[in-house]
Amino acid sequence: MFNLLKYEFIKKYKLISITLISALVLNLYLLTRGIAGSSSFLLLFPLVLSVLYVSDVIRTYSDDLNKKSGYMLFMTPNSGYKIIMSKLAAAVIEGIGMLFIYFLFILINGAFIIYQTRRYVDINEVMNDINTLLSGNIGINLGHVFVFLFAVLVFVIGFIVTVYTAMTIRKSIFSEIKFGGFLSFIIFIGLNWALTYVSGEFYSIVSPEYNSFVNVTTVSASELLVIMFPVIAVSIIQSIILTLCSGYLLEKKINL
Repeated sequence: MFNLLKYEFIKKYKLISITLISALVLNLYLLTRGIAGSSSFLLLFPLVLSVLYVSDVIRTYSDDLNKKSGYMLFMTPNSGYKIIMSKLAAAVIEGIGMLFIYFLFILINGAFIIYQTRRYVDINEVMNDINTLLSGNIGINLGHVFVFLFAVLVFVIGFIVTVYTAMTIRKSIFSEIKFGGFLSFIIFIGLNWALTYVSGEFYSIVSPEYNSFVNVTTVSASELLVIMFPVIAVSIIQSIILTLCSGYLLEKKINL
């Protein structure tokens, strides 16, 4: 499986390098625009990066299913479970890497904003200063940001796995059916509806606790994690189940 992971990142390293260099150059440019430029980068960067991330992860799997490179991959002595799990592991590692990089950008831009407002920065107190800045402006701290971004990553990976499953169904069960692509799209919609429904049921069960934390300024980062845990757990369980289903289809039903 390690070799499969290495293969995934070998295919991605150019895109990852270009993205990181472009982000760094853009951030340096926006720093010259003052606090407004730095704040704009912190708001827009995760949105743009998320779109690129999801698009790249889905496109890579689609290419493996539909192009000659995929034929060579599936002809290797690896089970379908290993292949799909390596792709999911690569997506998780890439996503965690994105969170780490964004955290570094928060530190850099936070230090810059603090310097612009105070004209000095104590390197040893940067994180405390950023927490103070966030608490004073919008009532949160870095812990809240991390929990929120972690939850978003879990939900995005859940969405990606759902797409993987729909694509795998199209290439296996519906490979010989005229409207297989349309049917797999219907299944994709159905899966998302079902998962949304289950998450909603979990939400309704714990809604009294949610309602007791209407004001986010009264919620600590650990409390926020506890509040979001049910829907995060549903998304993780969903990802595991759908990954196993995709692995089975790749192992037994794939039609290249």
